[in-house]
Amino acid sequence: MNLETTQSRSVARLTREISIILVGTILLTISAKIVVPFYPVPMSTQTLVVLGLGLFLGPVRSSLVVVTYLFEGLLGLPVFAGTPPAPAGLAYIAGPTGGYLVGFALAAAAAGWVVQALQGLWPAFRASVAVFSGSILMYCAGLFWLGGFVGYGEKLLNAGLYPFLIGDLTKATIAVVLYSAYHNRRAV
Repeated sequence: MNLETTQSRSVARLTREISIILVGTILLTISAKIVVPFYPVPMSTQTLVVLGLGLFLGPVRSSLVVVTYLFEGLLGLPVFAGTPPAPAGLAYIAGPTGGYLVGFALAAAAAGWVVQALQGLWPAFRASVAVFSGSILMYCAGLFWLGGFVGYGEKLLNAGLYPFLIGDLTKATIAVVLYSAYHNRRAV
């Protein structure tokens, strides 16, 4: 193998990785803009995409996607839910939902790591454990940060946890079903 072939393969691999990250950030942006009417609060489909990225891309790629997405938002691009008209940039990330945004990176990495660590087990089981682990990390980061705005205790849980549990459980279930269907189809 000559140097030119090696360089060509390296460039192709780098191009593929950058494409995966960009497509992932586009999916995250679209999912931030898709608002599902839900009671008591409307919600985006972002957690579905974050957990799905972790399951399908693994811990490193999925984390890179989310960190790139956060960087895009930090630069002022309107990638977050409610932007525009809400301002993007540091003001958005430093706001009440900033902890959940950071939690997205933790959730994607955890889901990716757990699903890989449990390789060889039934796909639905390992995906379920993975999304549960990722969701816990996302909620911990989000609630910790939100507590600085609303206080800690019951008020925090009423503002940042309880209204979202059923919706996030539904989105996590969808991520598990998609992952399981993909892996079961590949096994056939």
